[in-house]
Amino acid sequence: MKLPVLQVKELLEGGGFKWIDHLATTNIEPEFIDDTSKTVVLVTESDFQPGHYANATFKFMLVGCEIQIFYKKNVDFDIANAEIELQRFFIANGWQVEISREHDYDPDTGQLTKTIYIDKQEPILERRN
Repeated sequence: MKLPVLQVKELLEGGGFKWIDHLATTNIEPEFIDDTSKTVVLVTESDFQPGHYANATFKFMLVGCEIQIFYKKNVDFDIANAEIELQRFFIANGWQVEISREHDYDPDTGQLTKTIYIDKQEPILERRN
């Protein structure tokens, strides 16, 4: 099983979201931290824990990601429609949207931000000797 951050990164890379100018995982690269001319999406792991215990073991992993969106200052697309499309995309690809936080402004850059939490149950394939 791939780490959830890598799963979401690959999913977003193949999703055709033209409004995402840069996609980062775990940390935003220094050259993008103060760049307010680009919409940056940061994907970090928010959950990775065992679930559904039976026969003295667990049967799946509950995996999740936090998706932070830092919108460029001069947005040239409909933010609400972009977010609806993004969340529906995750649902269509087996993820659940657990929390979709309100919009806020980054105190350092003044950019509008959005945070979304997604998760899913990842079955564990039993290994046989």
